[in-house]
Amino acid sequence: MIKYQMYERELTKGGVYQHHTCVDKLDEYDIDLYDYEINITPKNETSPHDYIHISCLRKTIDDYVRKSVLDYFNIPVDFPVVYFTRKVPFRPEFKCGFYLNTYKKFKSKYFRQTLETIKLFKGLYNDVILAGDFRKDGLFIDESINIEIMPIQSKEIYYKIRKILVETYHIDNFDTYDSLFNDYSIDKFHFHIKIKYSNDGTIVKFYNTHPINPFLNYYDNKKNFR
Repeated sequence: MIKYQMYERELTKGGVYQHHTCVDKLDEYDIDLYDYEINITPKNETSPHDYIHISCLRKTIDDYVRKSVLDYFNIPVDFPVVYFTRKVPFRPEFKCGFYLNTYKKFKSKYFRQTLETIKLFKGLYNDVILAGDFRKDGLFIDESINIEIMPIQSKEIYYKIRKILVETYHIDNFDTYDSLFNDYSIDKFHFHIKIKYSNDGTIVKFYNTHPINPFLNYYDNKKNFR
């Protein structure tokens, strides 16, 4: 059963647009994922692969993905995982989400830049999740980093973040998202942004759920995050 959709649009010049579908289970896999958010991203004009995403955003249940789930999906890492992504059919590499204290241990060339980016949004977020790619043996591939800013959900915060993106990344592509806030209430959708640094440059994306805010009761109301 479909629970909600999440729309993803690139604000920088790449023009990527796609959607993710949150479902209540994965029929193809014999494992209980009831406690997790399960998202499917279908192949599209900007990505030739299907993806599955298993995330631990239900903070009242688990802070991190259980080892039994990681083992089932062959995610051989030894740090706390907030979410993981796999191409379907599975490829050797995979993506994991984690927190800053974990990322520091990777000694990444993007660590200082990541830290400075997070500071730009101080006081505006509930959470910051980082994500990177890993080899099949669980070693971090230090070619890119995703910084996912999970804002405090309000119209005022949206416009503060918008201003930072305009001034820092010279983005002026917000008409679609400005219209979302014309008649805003927190229960209508959840929004967040992603900033990606890589050898190919910087990408900024905006995400919003539809037609509800699925995180309202167990994520957006929590205040203390790592």
